[in-house]
Amino acid sequence: MSASAAPHGYTLALWTATAVTSSDRGAPGKADVLALLAGATCAFVAPAAVAHGGAPMMPRRSAPAGTRIWAAFHLPMAACAALAGLLLARCCSGPLLWGLVGTTTTAVYLLGVSAQFLCFTVRRHRETTDTRP
Repeated sequence: MSASAAPHGYTLALWTATAVTSSDRGAPGKADVLALLAGATCAFVAPAAVAHGGAPMMPRRSAPAGTRIWAAFHLPMAACAALAGLLLARCCSGPLLWGLVGTTTTAVYLLGVSAQFLCFTVRRHRETTDTRP
């Protein structure tokens, strides 16, 4: 179950943003779908390549067991992605709109997950230092 938390959260965020945008602008055309795919892919691959120096992306260490609950809490990211999609639908259209929806949804998701893990790490660090004599 924990292995599916991150993909599930990203799916929720992207689906929510796409649904909100579609309800405002109608169903995307073929070029729009390709733009969404390109935007989402670029926004996911670019930071990963920078973070891992272009090397194969293997984690150096596993996350502590308590981290998994943070990975399953996706409501804030899905809500922010929906808001981003709604705002973009107000000012853009066509493939540009859908490319930006894919890009911003992915960026919102990655930033949100990063913030969650940062909060968890800070909290865990405080607990560790508070318990040391």
